[in-house]
Amino acid sequence: MQIWHLKQGMERRFQSGHPWVYSNELLPHPHPIQPGETIELQDARGKFLARGYGNAHSLISFRCLSRNPLIQDPTTQESLFASLMQAQNLRNTLGWKTSYRLCHGEGDQLPGLIIDRYLLANRVQQVFVIQAHTAGAEKMIRNLPQILEKCVNDPKAWDQTGILVKNNVNVRKLEGLEPEPCQVLKALDLVNFESLAIQVDSIIEEKPLIFHLNLLSGQKTGFFLDQRFNIQLTQLQTTPWLVHQKQLRILDLCSYIGQWSIQLGTHFQSIGKQCEISFVDSSKEALRWAEQNATTHGLQATYLNMDLDKIHELDPKNFDLIIVDPPAFIKNKKSIPTGQHAYLKLYTQALRLLKPQAAIVACSCSSLFREPDFIQTLARATSRAQTKIHWIARGFPSSDHPVLLEFPEGHYLKNFIGVQF
Repeated sequence: MQIWHLKQGMERRFQSGHPWVYSNELLPHPHPIQPGETIELQDARGKFLARGYGNAHSLISFRCLSRNPLIQDPTTQESLFASLMQAQNLRNTLGWKTSYRLCHGEGDQLPGLIIDRYLLANRVQQVFVIQAHTAGAEKMIRNLPQILEKCVNDPKAWDQTGILVKNNVNVRKLEGLEPEPCQVLKALDLVNFESLAIQVDSIIEEKPLIFHLNLLSGQKTGFFLDQRFNIQLTQLQTTPWLVHQKQLRILDLCSYIGQWSIQLGTHFQSIGKQCEISFVDSSKEALRWAEQNATTHGLQATYLNMDLDKIHELDPKNFDLIIVDPPAFIKNKKSIPTGQHAYLKLYTQALRLLKPQAAIVACSCSSLFREPDFIQTLARATSRAQTKIHWIARGFPSSDHPVLLEFPEGHYLKNFIGVQF
């Protein structure tokens, strides 16, 4: 195992708990390594700091796996199993039962590794979907089937378990890795991963909701599990505001397969409100799934296949609740100005579509778009739309997406809920 050293005076941020070391913080290392190779990190005086994996070709040259000097190699099957069991125990303690994120990268001390667990509608079968965003996480994949089998710890349950690898994300290019087609590591009898029904914990009752989706071609790992808390928060905060409306018109921008508006529409329907949902997405396939999901839950809806720059064509002041959950407009530091302008334009147009006494949910999943800048953008959009919004709640990722406060780069998801007088 090679030893890398921090430059003198560069250890403060890392010792405060940040899991990354950048290339300009390291002393030159004389021997080349393979991307993702295990590295021991020491300070300039030779004091042990951590072990993790390195990539000399990436701006983020070192990612921490363990600060415990007794763990000689944190990439062994034994160490990875211990980390995943710790992650699983956290979810079990927090009450996650159906579909949830099992591993959330740095938040679970496994940087670059994403594992989502989907429980199928039959409540018997499950599918693990894996993403490796980094070279070090890529090396972990070869051991994950055996480790997940140990985590399941039940031969019958393992027989009913499938595993997919979805390394089709462009963020891999930052590590010198190319996006790859989806791979089936472990198939399931009589299961078509392109047409699945999964269970998702309901926001209003014990009975889970069913969502139909395509795990192979769907966005991210197939579903957006990180928004469950924010959907529940929206239900709690907007119900008193909207309860006096006899009929609710809901606009779901960037709806994907409809997880936001279907859960909220199901809630409002359960308390006697008539709901009409307008799904808007640029993907025809996503809208087909949204239609199937809305039909499954008995919701009245229309489906608009359009890009976001066309939403100004919708009727103004026409919606009681607008959900705006766009893709990340900011992919890198160079795109911050154009991305911030795109957010400003989108939220200005969305606010003009609100009825009086309506509510709006505003989201951003761009990790490089800092929360103060997002707040400033929402304020400018409110002014441009010539409206007055009272922001009443602020959301976070769901608890199966733990974050480190000392790692601001991991605070990607921002959510604000507002009501209009």
